[in-house]
Amino acid sequence: MLRFTTAEMAERAEVVIHGIVADTRAELAPDGAIVTRIQLTVLEQLKGEPSELFEFVVYGGVLGKRGSAISGAPTFNRGEELIVFLTVENSKGLRTAIGLAQGKYSVRLEKGKKLAFRNMQGLRLVDKETGAEEDPGRDQGVALNELLDRIRQAVKDGSK
Repeated sequence: MLRFTTAEMAERAEVVIHGIVADTRAELAPDGAIVTRIQLTVLEQLKGEPSELFEFVVYGGVLGKRGSAISGAPTFNRGEELIVFLTVENSKGLRTAIGLAQGKYSVRLEKGKKLAFRNMQGLRLVDKETGAEEDPGRDQGVALNELLDRIRQAVKDGSK
């Protein structure tokens, strides 16, 4: 998996949202695959058509005693504040986060400040220039306001 910068994720994404997970619901797709429908309450639509609620469907989930997952893909939990960079829908109406777990930040309050973190455990990243494999390392978090400003700028620069 290539390592992406914030600007690269913003450029590749059809939709970028700062929001709160309002609901998640696993269901069976017509082809028998388990998928999860995720509904976000939008705090800020950073890229894409503005809306108050945004719903998308991803591969994987737990349905009864069955479950499936894509290694390295992010998970979504009800009540979680996040920033997510999403692909266009594929032919089955499903989306993925850009760069798998790279494309989702979870927002947490630490020492009175909102910080955004990514859980990239299990991802094997490759440097675009050298082809060398990189350890994603432990995400130290970034100030939410700084990250939002970087995303806004990247989206603005990409629309020129």
